[in-house]
This record gives sequence, structure tokens and C-alpha cells, in this order.
Amino acid sequence: MVIAKELEGILESTPGVLSGAARFTGTRVLVQALLDTIMCGESVEYFLADFPEVSREHALAVIAWEQNQVRESLGLAKAV
Repeated sequence: MVIAKELEGILESTPGVLSGAARFTGTRVLVQALLDTIMCGESVEYFLADFPEVSREHALAVIAWEQNQVRESLGLAKAV
């Protein structure tokens, strides 16, 4: 798995760890956990309460990156 340049240092993927799934750097917390939490209507704060080893800054960076991927695919301006 290739980590997007914008998320280097925030996310990592190692073939021998968690089957190579993207996770927050220095943790075993999968990015999928954050995305699933948001999709279920819960807040970032709810996610962070369950995974205090992830910083708020890193969680928000992933959400902003994801949002910008959608914006780009729809021809919209990226969020700042």
C-alpha cells in the first residue's frame, strides 16, 4: 500500500503489521476505524476517546485528505 504524500508521517503501512492495512503512525489503530466511526455518525472526539494514542491533528488531517479526494473527483475546490 502506498501512503499519499500528504499523509506521510501521519499514516503508515507495513506488510507484516495488520496485513499491511493503513494505520496511524506509531500505533495499531487502523484508518478504517476512524472512517467507520465518522460514517456511523459519531464525532472525531468519540473516536479519540476510544483511541487516545491518535492525535486530534492526525485524525483531522485524514478526514481533510479524504474530503479533498471527493472534492477533486467532483471538480470542486479543495478545502483549506
